[in-house]
Amino acid sequence: MNGPDASWMTKISLSCFAFSYAIAMILEISRLFFRAPVRILIIIGLTIAGIFAHTVYLWLKFQKDFSGGTPMSSWYDWCLMVSLAVAITYAIIAIKKNENSVGIFFLPLILLLILVALFVKNQEAFTQSEATNVWAVTHGISLLLGTSAMIVAFIAGVMYLVHAFRLKKKLPPRSGFRLPSLEWLQQCNRQSLFYATGLIAAGLVSGVIMNVLKSTENQTGIPWSDSVIISSGVLLVWLVTVTVFEAVYKPARQGRKIAYLTLASFVFLALVLSFVFMAEHASQADSVSALREVLT
Repeated sequence: MNGPDASWMTKISLSCFAFSYAIAMILEISRLFFRAPVRILIIIGLTIAGIFAHTVYLWLKFQKDFSGGTPMSSWYDWCLMVSLAVAITYAIIAIKKNENSVGIFFLPLILLLILVALFVKNQEAFTQSEATNVWAVTHGISLLLGTSAMIVAFIAGVMYLVHAFRLKKKLPPRSGFRLPSLEWLQQCNRQSLFYATGLIAAGLVSGVIMNVLKSTENQTGIPWSDSVIISSGVLLVWLVTVTVFEAVYKPARQGRKIAYLTLASFVFLALVLSFVFMAEHASQADSVSALREVLT
């Protein structure tokens, strides 16, 4: 990618794909107000262009970080990879369900993840040993994919509730605002929830193993009372409970109850990730303070 024919790729920045997603979102919103048959092609084209720029940006960053020994090993990278996974999922659904207004629900979350990435951009990256440890890699990838699946389940749950509400209130169809069927949304929500539960469970278990190995190496006890460990354990129990409930509970209004539980699961996951981020930030602050004390 460093040849003369590909030099233009090095000029791709975060604003390139963020701008593509933002314009696509504006066009999605405009579907509520007027009809334009060619618009969906432009939306899909902008999304694919954004995904291309997004992928190239991460690949170039990976190459740059790889030379330093810590490729894709920061919260900034993590947020951008999750947003890319959600963007690809949206593009696939938009192509298959181009008559539906799914972008109104997907694109704001994609842009929000990019905004969060900018917010944590200056956070210190993980150390080389942490980034290359097999359990750390398993932990990071599992949580990344699990979070992406949970976001898809969350969006499907929101669309299900909006669609069910409109049907219950017998609201007339609105031009430019058409959602997938309740059956499709329920199936999407169900499968995404299953994948999210399995992947997040793998991420949390690998995280526990990683901490056990680290505590053994440092000859320190495992902080089982830590808020991050407790909240992660509660999250795992909650997700497994919701998944089992979805599997065995089969009344007519199952979809709505599962949608509500999925929304709660997403909020729960966001809180746990916030705890993890704040704990890491506090740990880095303590390390800096200790270093200053040694130097003075």
